[in-house]
Amino acid sequence: MDAHEEQLSPRGRDGLDEWTLVDQEAEGMARVVEGTSSTADLEEQNRQGEETRRTSDEISADGEPAIPPGYLQIRVRVGEQVRPAYFKATQHVDDFTTKFFGEELAEGKRIRLIYMGMLLIQDRTMGEYGIEENGVIHVVINDSPPQPHPEASQVVELKGLANPANTLLISTGFILYGLWTLFYHFPHLFSWKAIVLLALLSVVHISATVSRLTT
Repeated sequence: MDAHEEQLSPRGRDGLDEWTLVDQEAEGMARVVEGTSSTADLEEQNRQGEETRRTSDEISADGEPAIPPGYLQIRVRVGEQVRPAYFKATQHVDDFTTKFFGEELAEGKRIRLIYMGMLLIQDRTMGEYGIEENGVIHVVINDSPPQPHPEASQVVELKGLANPANTLLISTGFILYGLWTLFYHFPHLFSWKAIVLLALLSVVHISATVSRLTT
């Protein structure tokens, strides 16, 4: 009986060793799966954290646009509405206007910026006006006046020249100019009566011209 047990015991030990190897392989696979799952979870957390940081960079805690480095935060008031904005000292006024009022400009409206009673000139920089951080720029938006048609302007000018009264005034003006030039160079040719008459004619011509321009 003991000999029989001695013959079976090595086989029993071999079977035990095989089960031990199977258990070790199963544990190894479980560790690999767990490590893969942990890596995926870590990548997901990193991705969510990156999205959160990107969102926080674009929008601040109070819901306003974040200020880029090197820019100053200000406010722009359009009527009763106040908007957040920002600018750089070297930024031109027209670039600032285009950035924050692009839609209004696209509609053909006229944008005027006023800070501390100063009208901001479009081709100058924002830093030239001493705008302080959190300062308020008042914005006046108006519809652009209609531009006159070039052909219509030419027709008006031609009609003005075709008016007989205007033609007479122009001709009389040239004549008086010539007489005064002649008097300047050759005064001995004019008597005192001629000088008085020339002066009276000049006064009448000037009065008629002014009256014509103001009507």
